[in-house]
Amino acid sequence: MKFTPCPGYENHLMSYLKTDTDEVRAAKKAQGADMMFYELPEGMTMKDRQIPGTEEGTEMTLRFYVPAGLPEKAPIIMDFHGGGWVGGNLDIDNARCIALARMTPAIVIGVDYRRASETIKAPAPMMDCYTAYMWAYNHAEEFGGDPERMGLHGTSAGGNFAAALALYLRDTNGPRPALAAMVCPQFSCNMAEFVSYHQMSPYIMAPENKAISPEAIYTGAYNGYRPSYYALPSECPDVEGVCPHCIVTAEYDTFRDDGVQYAVRLLNAGVPCELHVEPRVGHGFNTVHHPFTDLVNETICFSFRREFRML
Repeated sequence: MKFTPCPGYENHLMSYLKTDTDEVRAAKKAQGADMMFYELPEGMTMKDRQIPGTEEGTEMTLRFYVPAGLPEKAPIIMDFHGGGWVGGNLDIDNARCIALARMTPAIVIGVDYRRASETIKAPAPMMDCYTAYMWAYNHAEEFGGDPERMGLHGTSAGGNFAAALALYLRDTNGPRPALAAMVCPQFSCNMAEFVSYHQMSPYIMAPENKAISPEAIYTGAYNGYRPSYYALPSECPDVEGVCPHCIVTAEYDTFRDDGVQYAVRLLNAGVPCELHVEPRVGHGFNTVHHPFTDLVNETICFSFRREFRML
């Protein structure tokens, strides 16, 4: 299959190649720098705050992005960064959170959940997201937020958390999010069953040894048991009744068909769901500073505005 990256996304797509050449190393370096770059708009604040963690006696960091001029009881978007469950941090989502806060506009809260490891397994990181969501819901008045207008947003593994948390809140009769929006999410671990996995074989991110893959570390998916659907939402036998979803996939992403299939399941279950397959870009393309990324962010923010009753 011939790949023709959208102009401006060449370094991003090349950064997924496993070949060790000067060109690939330069692309990875450029993409890393682009991902970490951000500019805080005039009047917007970005501050960290500690809250009680999921486990007794622990703390968790939340990062608040607050645009200037917000009305009282502004909507709230909880953001879960990516990193394959085992990596990533709040810093990689600064630019994305700033865009969400500015374009919606809303209070955006980044969640520093625990990363998966040999001792931290599913659903612990997702439960950190739940802890943060419930803290924001219960303390919204303290920071000028509206607990009745809350949304979820995540990229890659963060998209997995957004979908899983939507299911968990449904199952526990928790405060219903207005919208769960996700970019390039992973819902299952059976990637080899999807056409996109084989079409995009140069960009496969997982190691050949499944026992040491991020999926195995996070979910225990290769221990002889089916993972909980709070770890892999595709395992959920009934998705009816979850909040509205916005699923953004990428043409050159091995996870593309995973996202498409989950969106179709939601639609067939009567769940409001919009699906976007963005052309000529790869996994997590919204880290790239580019007019097309801005357009996709604006589309997501329009969806939040619709569900927040801001139109």
